[in-house]
Amino acid sequence: MPTAERALLHRGGRRGTWGSLGLWHDGAEDYAEACESLARAVGEAAGIRPGERVLSIGCGAGDELLLWARGFGAAEVCGLEHDPLLVAAARQLVQNTPLPPHCSVRVLGGDAAQLGQLALPRGRFDRIVCVDAAYHLSPRAPFLAAARALLRPGGRLAFTDRTLGPPRHRAWRGLLHAAAALTGVPLADIGPLPAHEARLRAAGFVDLQSLALDATVLDGFARHVRRQGPRVARTALHPDWRRPGLTARLIGPCRAAGLGYALFSAAAQSTGTDSARATPRAERTALSSKGTPVSA
Repeated sequence: MPTAERALLHRGGRRGTWGSLGLWHDGAEDYAEACESLARAVGEAAGIRPGERVLSIGCGAGDELLLWARGFGAAEVCGLEHDPLLVAAARQLVQNTPLPPHCSVRVLGGDAAQLGQLALPRGRFDRIVCVDAAYHLSPRAPFLAAARALLRPGGRLAFTDRTLGPPRHRAWRGLLHAAAALTGVPLADIGPLPAHEARLRAAGFVDLQSLALDATVLDGFARHVRRQGPRVARTALHPDWRRPGLTARLIGPCRAAGLGYALFSAAAQSTGTDSARATPRAERTALSSKGTPVSA
């Protein structure tokens, strides 16, 4: 999500640089709070514990990196983001924010669709998280396979994704393709929960868990955008408001056509080669901004 869009979505609430659809609990109105709630739900599904190493895919402007470090106690956090402007913003945020002792946070510039080609050691991470970004990756299979390779045996992946269930109004099914073209979100790998779970199993994951968040994410974001309208001058013509406004208008019809949203988590299955491939905890190192190992 571009920085200008984030600023408009934050207007009138707590200032920040979060950018996602958010998790809107009953009565929630603050955009930053909703975004942090969604990230926290992903972190809890991943089971991030103090002292662990976390890879954060599509980390945006860096707010979630600080959450993993300060809120969950991760010892090493590596963020991956493809937008150069957001990479720069995340690095500046990390540089200007005090971190807990013995905590390392790095931001890498790179495309999550090419995760398997990046210079990251196999078996390095305890947890991999992806907040409101996985649905931009098509196909999903290479991403899931790369994530599995980067996790230690038993490490956990957690991410949110869009789903597709039975339509309430079949005539609106074709609207999904138009919405995908307008918003730039591919439909190829959006399917029912069992299809997502099957891809995870095929990639070598076990202990699958999923949680539908249709109303608390999609409907909540649409309500927020409608509330924000009066706060944005000349909303209909504001160039940075067009995509959020369009997304909000499309959510209702797309939900009727079967569109949903869910949180997935799964553990990396252990194999005979995993124990030799995983990095021993005592020998773990931090990552440089270019993705090469350096001494912690």
